[in-house]
Amino acid sequence: MVSVSPSPNPNGVAELSLLLLQKVANFSSVERQESGRGKCPFEPTQESAAVMVDGVLYAATVSNFLGTQPIISRATGNLEERIRTEISVTWLNDPVFVGSTFLRGGESGEDDKIYFFFTETAREYDFYEQVKVPRVARVCKGDLGGLKTLQKRWTTFLKTQLVCLDPESGTNFNLLKDVFTLHSVNGTSAVFYGIFSAQRDGGQVSAVCAYSIRDIQKAMNGRFKEFKHDCDKWTSVMGGDVPEPRPGACITKSMKLAGFGSSLALPDRVLTFVRDHPLMDQVVHPLEMGPVLVKLDTQYLRIAVHRVRSVSGQEYDVLYLGTEDGHLHKAVKIAQKAVIIEDLTLFPEPQPIQNLQLYQSWLYVGSSTEVTQVNTTDCERYKSCIECVLGRDPACAWSRELGACIRHQGQSGLLQDLTSLSILTLCPQGTEDVPVTVEVPVSLAARVVLPCTPPSAWATCMWQRPSQDATVYALRSDGLEFTVTEETLGDYTCQCMEDGAGGVVASYSLVRGSSSANTWKTTERNYSVLVGLLLFFLGFAAGSGCFFIYERKRRERLQRELLSRERNGLDLMQSNTTSCSHEPHTPSSPEDERHPLATTKKNGSLNGFPHLYINELDKDQARIYLTGVPLAKCDETSI
Repeated sequence: MVSVSPSPNPNGVAELSLLLLQKVANFSSVERQESGRGKCPFEPTQESAAVMVDGVLYAATVSNFLGTQPIISRATGNLEERIRTEISVTWLNDPVFVGSTFLRGGESGEDDKIYFFFTETAREYDFYEQVKVPRVARVCKGDLGGLKTLQKRWTTFLKTQLVCLDPESGTNFNLLKDVFTLHSVNGTSAVFYGIFSAQRDGGQVSAVCAYSIRDIQKAMNGRFKEFKHDCDKWTSVMGGDVPEPRPGACITKSMKLAGFGSSLALPDRVLTFVRDHPLMDQVVHPLEMGPVLVKLDTQYLRIAVHRVRSVSGQEYDVLYLGTEDGHLHKAVKIAQKAVIIEDLTLFPEPQPIQNLQLYQSWLYVGSSTEVTQVNTTDCERYKSCIECVLGRDPACAWSRELGACIRHQGQSGLLQDLTSLSILTLCPQGTEDVPVTVEVPVSLAARVVLPCTPPSAWATCMWQRPSQDATVYALRSDGLEFTVTEETLGDYTCQCMEDGAGGVVASYSLVRGSSSANTWKTTERNYSVLVGLLLFFLGFAAGSGCFFIYERKRRERLQRELLSRERNGLDLMQSNTTSCSHEPHTPSSPEDERHPLATTKKNGSLNGFPHLYINELDKDQARIYLTGVPLAKCDETSI
């Protein structure tokens, strides 16, 4: 087997992309490297699809560096047989390629076809906003192109629209994200499973729709759609306007008997018609006329499907869905709907799942940084008969002899029921093991989550708890979350039931932590707090004492300065309107007159004395008291 992968070009963007061929058996290079133009995209971010058929590569990608010329081509093989689509919006209008597959049309190989899946901008809808629609296109493996018209171009390229409409919500999921082909045993029939999202909700809701190859072939063999310029609308082409032989048909044995040995022998009217009418009028509806699965608040990116035979011999489709945050959902399709039975977190950090590959009993999951493997038959995770049966995994069954859930190999005597779920008959009550009660030491005010995983997606779990206050607890899908208080200490039991059957899944006993190590740590922490508080108060007292002593000395120093001024007879500033002295002033003693104190002028601190030392101010006598003693008597009479 040979794998095809694009190789980065170290010579710069001006060069062509390179195609590297490898043997999958030992990943060794195969002789050569060749130009990747038309075989793989120029950048990893550009979506593409490709499939190998009998050593020839059929690719859906872009042919120029800017990514503005999408093509579907036979990219390898003989140069004379390399053909591609027309560069026309009628054929491909801004497509995002998703996947491709090959289906054989019979033993002779004359009707073998290659199918391509993509999302493109629709031209048949007359809306203000551009509408994206999912498409499926197909070409015939034996197509050689036209002789004059459509030279080196497909003469069998036809496409039609896929519909994924949820009848319950009315949501039209019109963006195709990924597709998986579930082949039949002989390879002539298939079911296509696609992941869809809605254009209007931003991809926050995902849907899975399944399509039958028979419905797709029916649409491809139906009426053509065309645009009528005279009435300016799209209509279906009537049967009388379609030339013979039918445009877009593969060259089969009957056509060869009619004289058309290959597509090179087709008349121009047939080639002109298929060139101008690649779109079919009939759309393809999903099986069951709706999605098999709709998941809210989840963005699926990748899908893989395999068919598993149950103990009864009936086959069930098991789906694996990779999300944008690294989760893997496992779902089983029972009747018309698929239900998730397992949710796995695969990576330490949330990251998109980019690849899913089934191989034997393993599923290989790849992201941009990691690759991991998942066992597709992990039956050992079911610990009891009820869990094993309620899990509804068609690969798992309960063995009475072994007392365990095992992967069955078609042997008899195993317990399994995916439809009627007669649990009480298969798994009698009272035979289940009661889980051991786990003692959980906790401290008050701690946030705790008690795990409880339901045995299946259909099970309903209930908690028995010591506190009846429901506002204290937060019920989660994987357990019970709450803050520890005196009222929440005690025993907790998680019991899951389904269809009247079930049992205790988990049991816990919350006790206050009492180990010597915890006690010592608590005592040490309390001692550290007390020492810190004591040092704080001692520092505050010492600082207050120092401040008091400092203020006291400052007051004494200022008082000494004032007394010294009085003894030395310091002159005061003269005033023309006010005279002040310690003795009564008389005109007969001008030589004893002191310099007056100008009380009518402000100098910032009440004439040289700060407010700190002024106790009161006698406004009537204009006296200033300093520590109870009149400093001066001011006569406001003019001299």
